[in-house]
Amino acid sequence: MVLGASEGLGAAYAHGLAARGLNVVLAARRTDLLQRVAEDVAHQHGVETRAVTLDLAASELLAVLQAQTDELDVGFVVYNGASGYVGPMRDQGVDSLRSIIAVNCTGPLNVCHHFGARMIDQGRGGIVLMGSAAGLAGAAYNSAYAASKAFDIVLGEALWAEWRNLNVDVISVIGPAIDTPNYRAASSLDGGSMPKPMAPAAVVEEVLDALGSTPSLVPGERVRNMLAMLGALPRRETLLEAARRSVLERWWYGTRGDRRRFRNHLH
Repeated sequence: MVLGASEGLGAAYAHGLAARGLNVVLAARRTDLLQRVAEDVAHQHGVETRAVTLDLAASELLAVLQAQTDELDVGFVVYNGASGYVGPMRDQGVDSLRSIIAVNCTGPLNVCHHFGARMIDQGRGGIVLMGSAAGLAGAAYNSAYAASKAFDIVLGEALWAEWRNLNVDVISVIGPAIDTPNYRAASSLDGGSMPKPMAPAAVVEEVLDALGSTPSLVPGERVRNMLAMLGALPRRETLLEAARRSVLERWWYGTRGDRRRFRNHLH
């Protein structure tokens, strides 16, 4: 099952898993896009697919998933959903903050609890949680997103340690810049100065190949080297250097673009 599968990285996960012989449940809120991806995956790989329309921020998320999957043998789950807001926290409404927490924290927690228990009972399974490099340190003008992605990283690593002897593999992905529609839209508003992204299929292959061998993974050697350099600094210097490099800070102070449109690309 891939949550957040209507385009970009989520669609790449669906194709990557299907290429390895798995039937795939695809879940996201945009029905038309989701159905097209499900049909494409089934056609290309000869597997069964099921498209489930749901909002990852909704309180009934788990109930919808249970109704759609309780009769299935779900042995692998990718939580790829994310919500964010770009701009000063003081400008952000509390409902927006709660939505970010619902998608990025409550959703993966519920999914891990429910499907993890099923996998433990079955004696096999795997879970991928898509975190972000933003979760490694406070990110100026992206505070709630960064904090929520830190939650995902730590949750996945903790469950890796807890379930590794139960034949259930969990991996936290510390995501780099990835060439998705949202990233391309944000990059166009930033004037094209954002970091060169990785191809979604390349990220998926690294993650699936690493499953079972490590609690967390930074895809891409270039990104691993950059994060290692930042991690060697004192914490204060890490935060300041991250802010200095931040495309969000450059964008906020240095462009005259449509900021509202930029924010909406992250939802």
